[in-house]
Amino acid sequence: MLDHLAYTVVYVNDMEKCTAFYQDGLGIPLDYAGEGWTQFKANGAALVLHPRPEHQRGQPSGSTVHITFRVDNLDAEYQGLVAQSVRFLAPPAKVGFGKHATLLDPEGNQIDLIEWAAKDARAVSEKTVVNDIVARSPEAMEVLEDHGIRICGGCIVLLNASVRETAEYSGLSDHEAAEMVEELNHKLTRGGK
Repeated sequence: MLDHLAYTVVYVNDMEKCTAFYQDGLGIPLDYAGEGWTQFKANGAALVLHPRPEHQRGQPSGSTVHITFRVDNLDAEYQGLVAQSVRFLAPPAKVGFGKHATLLDPEGNQIDLIEWAAKDARAVSEKTVVNDIVARSPEAMEVLEDHGIRICGGCIVLLNASVRETAEYSGLSDHEAAEMVEELNHKLTRGGK
């Protein structure tokens, strides 16, 4: 099953301009820059800029990829980005899962920003990706550590694995994994307390 995204590549004509937009305009930390490959750190999968292949040069820009970022406060993000002259297709709008807005990068690629409604907050299950839990509540790392699971920032395999896979890799029994899921849910619903 293909359910763990490693990275998203955005093919661009102007690497320098797009790198500045994603790094300075959107505030995504730069992870690595080499010839033909600029990688940004993001919670979850990496975001990579790559020069448009030679056979695609001269074709219209935009709609080469569609990226979505989850944010905690879409209205605040929107106001901050508009103040930096970032173009949006429309202001944030309420949708079934919360709020949604789409912005455009310098080459017309669409980037969605979504804010989950509190009532739609998903509980942790054995299939929840560890990085999604830690991104929502860094304090949840304490629960993992209490169960003998140590994850450093560079351990991409465990961060992008499900709770079940991480528990199995760490040698936890089914019962111990279930206890850990309960504790993670308790930690997240109590705001880290």
